[in-house]
Amino acid sequence: MRHVLLRPQTHFLPLSFDLEDVDSPEEFVWRVTRELLRHHIFQSLLSKAKRLPKALAGWVKANFDEAEFEGAKIKFKEDIKEDWREAARRMLTELEKADETIIFLFDEFPAMLDRLIEKQGESVARDFLAWFRTVRLEQKDVLRRHRFIVAGSVGIDQILRKLGAADKLVDFERLTVEPLDETTAHRLASDLSRSYSINSNDAIIGRLFELIGAPVPYFIHIFISQIAQLPLAQRTGLTVADLDRIYKDRVLGPTCRHYFDHYSSRLQRYGKTGEKAALAVLRAVASHARISRPALFDIYHKARGRAASDQAFDELMADLEYEWYLRLDTDTNEFHFRLKVMQDWWRRWYPAPGAKSKNSQARKS
Repeated sequence: MRHVLLRPQTHFLPLSFDLEDVDSPEEFVWRVTRELLRHHIFQSLLSKAKRLPKALAGWVKANFDEAEFEGAKIKFKEDIKEDWREAARRMLTELEKADETIIFLFDEFPAMLDRLIEKQGESVARDFLAWFRTVRLEQKDVLRRHRFIVAGSVGIDQILRKLGAADKLVDFERLTVEPLDETTAHRLASDLSRSYSINSNDAIIGRLFELIGAPVPYFIHIFISQIAQLPLAQRTGLTVADLDRIYKDRVLGPTCRHYFDHYSSRLQRYGKTGEKAALAVLRAVASHARISRPALFDIYHKARGRAASDQAFDELMADLEYEWYLRLDTDTNEFHFRLKVMQDWWRRWYPAPGAKSKNSQARKS
């Protein structure tokens, strides 16, 4: 999305929106309108538009220079509260007259839906999705040029199931995000290490990727940020043994726990019994490294209780795969963690009930 924003093709204008804290449809329309009015071509276009709803047309002509002021925001949202659907649709229709095709980059779209559900209720979130689909599909003969890219740090499937709206985004093509390829990952780790004067020979970088489990930029940055805090003499003389110690004591320790907490807290989206079942599944896989699907179903069933079902289990496991927790080995029908660092972190902070640490076992022996 950043690449599309910073390197647009000719005749395309990308506009970027972080929707994580949007809690109402009116706020969404405000964000879009504010961004459009930052561009002179759209200011001129909308101020001359004849088909905008009266409230929106009057606001645009009188207030578009005030778009950065909180007072303008409050007035705008009050003016369109009862008619935000038509106001937004007509505004998008007017944009068809522009010379450039707009690419709307909507980041953290699932988080916005979560907030709509929390603040406004499921019916409002469902209504918004239905409107968004109408804009894209049912108006396709009128709205021919706009493009939409939506993304989020969590999957959207669980939200769509909750709203009974699985069909509302079927026209989108899903893009699978994979780890970096070996060459790109090596260059990233080397460049970061060089910027912090860190010894980054092949053995060091190879071991770093072994500990993470796959070259994912987020975890590469976390790991190297911890190495960068060492004194200069230790950074320039870094050894594999030093790397192992930093991984165990800092990356997996309390220092970096906040970088991982989101992976556990976001399970609350499944509700109390669903969260309990997801935690039980992840704890079991972390403890056993690999565990069969039937064995995990038993663990899930015990944790979920009467709410357990084959379909709900399949949906949960699909979510945990899609959101980069687990992966299914189709040859053995066993689940395992997608990343070693995630398994190690989960085992460190969420051990399975009755699990004993290596230190405890050593003392007993």
